[in-house]
Amino acid sequence: MSLFEIVFNQVVLMFMLMLAGGISYKMKWINEDGVRQISNLLLFVINPMTMIGAYQTTFTMDKLQALVHGFIVSNVVLIIGIFIISHVFKNYDGIEKYGLCFSNCGFMGIPIIKAVLGDGAVFYLSSYLVAVNLIVWTYGIYLVTHDKSYFSIKKAILNPGTISVLLGLIVFFSPVKLPPLLYEGVNTLGNLNTPLAMIVLGSYIAKMDLKELVLNVRMYMLSFIRLIVYPLGVLLLFIFLPEDLYIIKMTVLIASMAPAAVNTMIFAIQFDGDSKLGAGFVSLSSLLSLFTMPVILGLTSILW
Repeated sequence: MSLFEIVFNQVVLMFMLMLAGGISYKMKWINEDGVRQISNLLLFVINPMTMIGAYQTTFTMDKLQALVHGFIVSNVVLIIGIFIISHVFKNYDGIEKYGLCFSNCGFMGIPIIKAVLGDGAVFYLSSYLVAVNLIVWTYGIYLVTHDKSYFSIKKAILNPGTISVLLGLIVFFSPVKLPPLLYEGVNTLGNLNTPLAMIVLGSYIAKMDLKELVLNVRMYMLSFIRLIVYPLGVLLLFIFLPEDLYIIKMTVLIASMAPAAVNTMIFAIQFDGDSKLGAGFVSLSSLLSLFTMPVILGLTSILW
């Protein structure tokens, strides 16, 4: 299957789930309260299960070294990106800056990483997801709320993202793994992440004026930065990294070229941000990624 087909299938699947959410909202099968409750479930139960399940693997020193290298590279990329976006686009809305900084790296990244690098390479993505979680639950929430208290050590540790990472690392280092039935339960809950997130997104899009979204020049500009400028910056940065980090570089690059994170909209709901702006950014960037991700990967194969 070609890269274009992989991305196309993921985008079509996303929009099918969004359509289900939109129809459910229009038919009044779910309402505002229901959407907010599903958002709570995603943030505090399902997302953490995804992280814990990612570390159900046998510990080796090679894997630990790969995790450390991946974590360092991921943090460097994320921090540089955040620094540039925060200063160049300092007058932008917090939701816009959040969507520019953080991508839908799990849902869009996993199938493409499997296709390009093989199933085993998905493990390397976990270090990027860890780095994202740690930053999202501190600086990420600050972008949306403008509440500096989220930079406290207490809130940096006592949040679902960090706690799930710590539990995942315990599973990774432990010679005793989760029993098959318990792991299946954790994995099943984690797999609900994308369907429920897309249903929530679809319900918010159902409230929007689609004509206004399609003709919104600012949304296209945001998507251009998220889908073209950001990954090209990562691609140029990685030229200076050693060749033996190829798999880690490719993993982080693929994660970086994904559309705006679904949490762009979820956090807007949770923290009283502009949910329509978040939903519009996620939707349009997801659709446009159908064309941009194969192009960036093609350019990568030429430069590397």
